[in-house]
Amino acid sequence: MPPDGTADPGLGQAEALDSEPLRSNEAASARPPSRRELIEQKNRQARRNRPFLIAGVLLFIAILAIPAYGYVRQFVLPPREIAVQVNDAIYTRGDVVSFVRFHQRLALESGEEFRITDQLLTALQTISENEIAFQKAPLLGVTVTDAEVQGAIRETIGFPGMSASTAAEPTVKADIDEAFRQLLNRTLLTEAAYTDIIRKGLFREKARRTLQQDIPRLQPQVHLYALEFSRDTDPDVERARRRLATGDPIGEVAVALSQELIVPRTRGDLGWIPEFVLDDFDVENLIFGVNDRGEPNLQPKTLAEGMWDGESAVYRYYYIDETSEARELDPEDLDTLSDRALAVWLEDQRVSIDNYKLVFNSEIFAWIGAQVAAAGIDLLEIPTPVPGSQPINLEDLIQGAN
Repeated sequence: MPPDGTADPGLGQAEALDSEPLRSNEAASARPPSRRELIEQKNRQARRNRPFLIAGVLLFIAILAIPAYGYVRQFVLPPREIAVQVNDAIYTRGDVVSFVRFHQRLALESGEEFRITDQLLTALQTISENEIAFQKAPLLGVTVTDAEVQGAIRETIGFPGMSASTAAEPTVKADIDEAFRQLLNRTLLTEAAYTDIIRKGLFREKARRTLQQDIPRLQPQVHLYALEFSRDTDPDVERARRRLATGDPIGEVAVALSQELIVPRTRGDLGWIPEFVLDDFDVENLIFGVNDRGEPNLQPKTLAEGMWDGESAVYRYYYIDETSEARELDPEDLDTLSDRALAVWLEDQRVSIDNYKLVFNSEIFAWIGAQVAAAGIDLLEIPTPVPGSQPINLEDLIQGAN
């Protein structure tokens, strides 16, 4: 301000100039934003919100993925995992479950006891052997006709021993088709899967019968006895040795001293035994094996040392009463030797297969068992079978019963 108290015109002009932008900004803020400004504000807000939106989407996906992964891992992937592979033929875990259910239904309908544990232990091996037989049995000249397959199917659904002409009659065919439909529903199998199991089982049995023809009917055998004692220190063991050394018959010694529960009936007699029919390898080696000098491990008329049988909880002392260089096989022993011939042949074929796989462990064992149990096959749901129906007998079919 000048000394005379009048206003400084320069200052007023400066203040007016300074206030001009303020009024301009106020005017700009007072007016509505333009379309361009609105778009820019929206884009800025979208950029600020984008990380939160992405995080939310990822969290939502993660929440959904957990149960989805669990479902896929438990219900989708396991049934598709390979359990058996023979060249290009592949069997999944789901196929193994179907195979076990098939045999479970047959066992229940025939009134037999079904043990899932036993079936699981053998199912994979049987599937493998059936497929090997299917692929390799033609090398033995083995074939299976559609008529044999259909006859086997009729056998399993309660129409055994029926000729193809009888089965083709309209009323009979309708009954067979209905029974087959019901069986497929109960076993949870498709017609193709069921027929495949039957067909390959026939190939395996036909291969077995073909190999059986090469087994000599006259073979060396031993007449085997056994004494049983609960303790290997039992004094009756030595009494038995002394009596046998003096010439007492083994049957009398067994009745007098052996602790076998049914010894009064069996007299310790195990029958005439050829080589390769005993289940226990150690016993087989004792009876038919030789030592380093080429001498028999167990001489005839000599009581062997005791061998512990954990299943029966006894010590068993074997005794060869007599031998024969050529004795005719019993039917049971012929069957056992036929099974062995088939097993040897299947193993020879297996090692020649380029692409072979059999996968089995405790996790697979538990999973398959749970799936079979979940099928809920109940004996009470089984209808009364046709009179005279029996479990499938592949040997009868091969002999032409159907």
